[in-house]
Amino acid sequence: MKICVIVFAKNPIPNEVKTRLIPRLSPEQAATLYAAFLTDWCETLSELPDVDLVIAYTPADAQPDLQALIGDDAIYIPQVGINLGERLTSATQWAAVHGYTKILLVGSDSPTLPISYISQALTLLDSRNIVIGPSTDGGYYLIGFSVETLTTTIPYVFEDIAWSTAEVFQQTIGRIHAAEATLGLLPPWYDIDRAEDLVFLHAHISAMRLAGDSVQAVRTEFLLTKLFS
Repeated sequence: MKICVIVFAKNPIPNEVKTRLIPRLSPEQAATLYAAFLTDWCETLSELPDVDLVIAYTPADAQPDLQALIGDDAIYIPQVGINLGERLTSATQWAAVHGYTKILLVGSDSPTLPISYISQALTLLDSRNIVIGPSTDGGYYLIGFSVETLTTTIPYVFEDIAWSTAEVFQQTIGRIHAAEATLGLLPPWYDIDRAEDLVFLHAHISAMRLAGDSVQAVRTEFLLTKLFS
């Protein structure tokens, strides 16, 4: 069985990433923080045994910069498509063509997402066609497929979705039910998109540290400590 986790990533260029954190952060600070999110998250995912890490990157010339940031152990593929739905479909179909039977797609805006949620998603795909992790903003932080039973349904799930709205999760659930696919749900988690989210993230990491919990987002923690000191 071949398994992959596909991380959707952007080149961390000022004024191109995490723009909703500006002006609370400068464009350069926002780009540096995004790079920390991405690097921390990919480092966490690399701990999964027998799982290929795939970076779906944009823009088209981003591979050298992202490879220098993340490393050579990942597989790099360009994002293809006009909107997010088309890009998600393209990446999922790429994985299916390359023989992956369990495919997870994730972003890079949840650097503290527990690795146990990823393991839970893979376990759910033993008995479900689709698994989804809802985010607290109305979207989702993960969607996954068991391709051996669902190849023809993948494009349908990503069609007619109002991307970047609070309706994404509910609309996607509707598409999944309409496709008569079996669904597994993960616990909700949060994304970091706005300036106020940074305050919450810093407080959350600080609380985890005080409680003696393992903090996986070490680069993110370091930058937030500098920002809030």
